[in-house]
Amino acid sequence: MFILLGQEDRDAVAGPSSLTPGRALVPVERMAGVFILGAEVLDDPAHAPHRTYLSILPQVDGEDPSFPAAIPPVDA
Repeated sequence: MFILLGQEDRDAVAGPSSLTPGRALVPVERMAGVFILGAEVLDDPAHAPHRTYLSILPQVDGEDPSFPAAIPPVDA
């Protein structure tokens, strides 16, 4: 599973963990301002400060981060 992030989401969470400075969130850009993070970061204590924020973002199922870029759904 991967979490889909837009540019603003990426900017809000990317970088070193405030709890574990040696750990960082590094979203991977896929296409047109869409970034992905592995959903396992939701269970990582190092990234607990971002858990609530990340958990409300859309997720897609994929076996490998090289899968074709996905675009988050747009609310009508």
